[in-house]
Amino acid sequence: MKRAAVLLSISFILVFTTVSVAAAENFYDNLSQAQRYDLADAYTRVAAQFETLGEKERAEGYRNLALVIFPGFGEVERPVQEEKPVTVKRPEQQAPDPSGGDASYYYFNKLLRGVFNENKTLTLSVIADPLYLPLFDSGVEKSLVASELDWFFDKYDVSTVAPYDVFQMNTIQVTPLDNGYWRLDVQTRPEYADAVPEVTFWAGKMGFYFRKFPEGWRLAAIGPVA
Repeated sequence: MKRAAVLLSISFILVFTTVSVAAAENFYDNLSQAQRYDLADAYTRVAAQFETLGEKERAEGYRNLALVIFPGFGEVERPVQEEKPVTVKRPEQQAPDPSGGDASYYYFNKLLRGVFNENKTLTLSVIADPLYLPLFDSGVEKSLVASELDWFFDKYDVSTVAPYDVFQMNTIQVTPLDNGYWRLDVQTRPEYADAVPEVTFWAGKMGFYFRKFPEGWRLAAIGPVA
């Protein structure tokens, strides 16, 4: 489980939502009920894949997460998506840092350069410590990320793949969240969904969550998005 989850966040490109951001609300709290239903449905489909592989415990874990995201999933119909979702702005929260959009683009591309060139130092320079992933509410320490990078680069020749082979780069969108994070969404190419068998989750759209730390902007979390 630990290896599969860490590889997703580090290699992105080669690897199917609960992303827990430290000391902040769950990212799915900003989704509409219809979007949360779709997300729960995605988790349920992942659970079915685990069950097919005979991994009943992991399948049950994903089903439980689906119920956390959308309580009562499977018992009610999908809610109708509102045409104009109501956004409640909390007065105690500050406006998002306006530099976050450009920073998200810049550090996402820096991250890709590090991964595709198999440059561990460059890759780690973009990642926060800890890095928050699905199923890891306490985050993953950077030292573990570093060791998994060594394993990943040793097993897979990532340098033979280009970002546009796996990501639809023209679909990138960056959105400020009301908890200080910026989320960069990008659609993936289905032909690379099963490129790394150790990674058991992947989505048609991935979200990369960036935040400004004292040392600068870093990738704080990653996960599939609806």
